[in-house]
Amino acid sequence: MSTMFSSSYPASRRAARLVWGQTFGELIREILVNDGRPLEEIAPLAALTVPEWKDIEAGQIPDTWEQICLMAVALRLGRPWMALLGQLYVGAWEK
Repeated sequence: MSTMFSSSYPASRRAARLVWGQTFGELIREILVNDGRPLEEIAPLAALTVPEWKDIEAGQIPDTWEQICLMAVALRLGRPWMALLGQLYVGAWEK
C-alpha cells in the first residue's frame, strides 16, 4: 500500500504546482488588465517577450526571483507585494 502512495505523490505535487501556477498567472493577468497599459508595453519592462509573459499568465512559473521582481516593477508593484504573492502561491514553486 505504501508503494501506491509514494508513486502517486509526485503526480499530486505536479498537479498542485500546476494549479498554483495557473492561479498566480490569473492574478498577474488581472493586475495587468487593471493597469490599463498594453502587454506590448509592459512585457519588455520585465525583460520578457509578449509570448513569455503570456506563458506566465497561462501557468508557467517564473524561474527566478529577479523575473518576479522585474514583473513587479513593470506592473508598478513593490517587491514586498510580490514577496507576499510568492508566499501565497508557494505551491507553484515547489518541485
